[in-house]
Amino acid sequence: MTSWFRRVTARAVHVGALTLVSTLAATPAYGQVAAECAPLSRKLADHVESGWMHYRRASLDSADAAFRRVIAVCPDEIGANNGAAYVALRRESLTGARRLFERILAIAPADYDALVGLGLTTFHSGDLGMSRRLFTRILAIAPSDSTSLLHLQRIRDAEAATAQQAAPRRARPARTVVAARVRNRRFEIPDGRGGWRPMWIAGVNLGAALPGKHPSDFPPNDGTYEYWVELFARMNSNVIRLYTTHPPHFYQAVRRWNLAHPQRPIWLIHGVWTELPPGAHEERYDDSAWNDEFRAETRHVVDLLHGSASLPERPGHASGYYDADVSQWVLAYIIGREWEPYSVVEYAKLHPKQTNLNGRYVRVTGGHALDVWLGRALDYLVAYEMERYNAQRPVAYTNWPPLDPLRHITESTKEEEAALRAARGEKPDTSVREYDNDAIGLDARLTHATPAFRAGIFASYHAYPYYPDFMVLDPGYGRATSPDGPSAYYGYLRELVAHHGDMPVVISEYGVPSSRGMAHKQPQGWDHGGHDERAQADIDARLTRDIHAAGAAGAVLFAAIDEWFKKNWIVIDFEQPLERNRLWLNALDAEQNYGIVAMRAGVRDSAVTIDGRADDWRAEPLYRSEATATQGAEPLHLRALTVRSDEAYVYLRLDVGRIDWSRANYLIGIDTYRPELGDTRFPYTGTRSPVGFEFMLELRGPDAGRLLVDSPYNLYRVVDSVRVQNRPFRTEPNEDGRYDSLFVTSNRRRIGRNRVVYPAYQYDRNLLRHARQTETTLADWYADTLSGVIEIRLAWGMLHVLDPSSRSVLYGDAVSGDVAGKRTDGFRFVVVSFDPREPTTLGERLPGNDSAIRTWVWHPWEEPRWYAELKPVFATMQAVFAALGEAPPQAPLTNRATRYRSGTRPPRLNDPKR
Repeated sequence: MTSWFRRVTARAVHVGALTLVSTLAATPAYGQVAAECAPLSRKLADHVESGWMHYRRASLDSADAAFRRVIAVCPDEIGANNGAAYVALRRESLTGARRLFERILAIAPADYDALVGLGLTTFHSGDLGMSRRLFTRILAIAPSDSTSLLHLQRIRDAEAATAQQAAPRRARPARTVVAARVRNRRFEIPDGRGGWRPMWIAGVNLGAALPGKHPSDFPPNDGTYEYWVELFARMNSNVIRLYTTHPPHFYQAVRRWNLAHPQRPIWLIHGVWTELPPGAHEERYDDSAWNDEFRAETRHVVDLLHGSASLPERPGHASGYYDADVSQWVLAYIIGREWEPYSVVEYAKLHPKQTNLNGRYVRVTGGHALDVWLGRALDYLVAYEMERYNAQRPVAYTNWPPLDPLRHITESTKEEEAALRAARGEKPDTSVREYDNDAIGLDARLTHATPAFRAGIFASYHAYPYYPDFMVLDPGYGRATSPDGPSAYYGYLRELVAHHGDMPVVISEYGVPSSRGMAHKQPQGWDHGGHDERAQADIDARLTRDIHAAGAAGAVLFAAIDEWFKKNWIVIDFEQPLERNRLWLNALDAEQNYGIVAMRAGVRDSAVTIDGRADDWRAEPLYRSEATATQGAEPLHLRALTVRSDEAYVYLRLDVGRIDWSRANYLIGIDTYRPELGDTRFPYTGTRSPVGFEFMLELRGPDAGRLLVDSPYNLYRVVDSVRVQNRPFRTEPNEDGRYDSLFVTSNRRRIGRNRVVYPAYQYDRNLLRHARQTETTLADWYADTLSGVIEIRLAWGMLHVLDPSSRSVLYGDAVSGDVAGKRTDGFRFVVVSFDPREPTTLGERLPGNDSAIRTWVWHPWEEPRWYAELKPVFATMQAVFAALGEAPPQAPLTNRATRYRSGTRPPRLNDPKR
């Protein structure tokens, strides 16, 4: 038996009642659990000792039963969870072991036994990168740890062997294999009888970053990919779209599924990813080193799809030995990214004569410099796959509406808008933070397949219904009607499809997120966020049907899972440091909440549900009233305040007397940073507090709940009718009793090329929705009139928390005015009740006296707790994809009824009309 087994066993056998209780108390988040576990500490310790005794004797069933008895009472008890995890590891249940060890480390990040156990688990599952990081982390704690030193050497040996292992070679077929092709605005795939059949793409975009992970930290070989492949097949999706390379076990999972289900395989649309090239502006796309890297990535993608690659470990990339040939199920390639318009403009200016390409497989006629560069990249990809594997499939490059080939009269470039403002006697709007949309276009219609490239070329667009603003503002689009009813989105898609003629158009990203925050308004309610999960499902279904009806060749829904690392313009300034936003879920960030699979914060079994019930609260109250309500004053009575948190929200539970909003309203003052700062006066009542509040929570009835912010600490202020950031973002001492609503501007004021002024749109982000969480996933609070229990949840960002995982709150730099954070010692809360008929007459207060004000503290974390659940969009899209089938529609090629003009493109840079 190795030394770590002896240490674990000795540790478990000698745990006693005192040790167990002290361990619980010292563990992050255990203040909530220790109270209920402590009376059973001797009995629990006996079960833990018994479990390890049975484990030592290899009686795994008895050991597991003993550990599970402890976990049933105290779900987060470290010793018992470690025992259950090691039992799973010894049984070679690597997935179960990994989940248990990760659960322990989410509670106690430095637990030695869990770190070792997870290191061993990942090593045996083939996740060598994670295993190396864990054993390196252990050596920082215990520099001479023999287990870590041994396995780090084994990892080095395994990686060296892989690096020396030649990629498997595939014989080049004598005849060209065309895996799929495009014809007459649609995709076709082999019918198995020597012919072709049409296929409508019903796809899902797979980004694979689990909570706490960077986008290049892929899921381990623990069954996750197998689950996702089966899940999306059950959703009646026929395509998974990938942006970049994944580890070998992903392609193995796809191959296993497809061989087992030949009648309904999962096809792949694979990307070749790149960042923007280095260098300043004009020279970007000509950078030789960057081009070499992009071409190398192209070769890697083609090779690994044919099961013929051995890729060394590289930062930010997947690696390993790729021997699973999935090429027969690769439908197409989509290369590149959403290109930044400014880079396209500058590159075209640098090479005004670079307009044509005569490649072996791809030609470009009448384009500009980036049209040609993209054509050359596609030609290289096709040529490499033909030379190496004598195979081909359709290709495209990534595009999006800011660079579409149409001209939009409601959109103006920055230069045009500046001139229009000057003509109106207005100052330039220096607060604008967006790309120069519609300044130039990329036109796939100018890219042609030569006779040697039988698979063909298609157009790929990431197209959402709410942005750019021309999608929202164009009156022609607004008059469009799809089979489901009015739809500006359908109007845009009809024109886009019509412009491309016989070339298929795939909408390779679309959808809406189920976030609390909203980043862009859309007149039909298809906003960039602000949807509950039921609405998300309904809207995604409608958008899919509109894409199909518009004549597109397919729709690829964004996205498979919620990804916590994502960022959105409306909140990005207040997610600091950006590197850590992957450690928490921001309900205000639309980009983090698109998933079919929800990545919930916290622990499933101990999650708080906003429903007015108290049975899911395990925390001890922060305050408890010693007084008893007097006759007639019961609605004003305050019984207790309890506070909890997870990786997404702060939860408050206020227990009051009988709820009667006509006789009692409630205020909760929240101090988030330094008690001497903030406003010391409550609104309405005029009551003073010894601590200053940054926020004031008003509960004045089901339709009158809101979170207000102390005026100096408001994120925004109005200057010349424009809402700008209120630098330097500092809380200040005052006693004004004045608190603001927090309005954000989602759609800025614009002036179109048609000289029409389009007003801004703003909304109050901190209005609270009164509902049960079972009624809507956007429930903010609920008051149960029978029990007197009021439950509230506040997203961390609503409280100006920049990073809850490090307890960082907003406190801007006084010199530069920039966003900056300070570590808070915790939050302080004071609650008052008052009669709305006589607001200056105070009801009750918690705590009852100033000296009893306590600081509530949450523990920082480096590994977030989370669990996965399917959203309603899964079942809805399952039905939609089944109903649409695989046959594409035959929509008309003209669209003049819904637009002023049809099939026009932005003027070229040398156009004298510009």
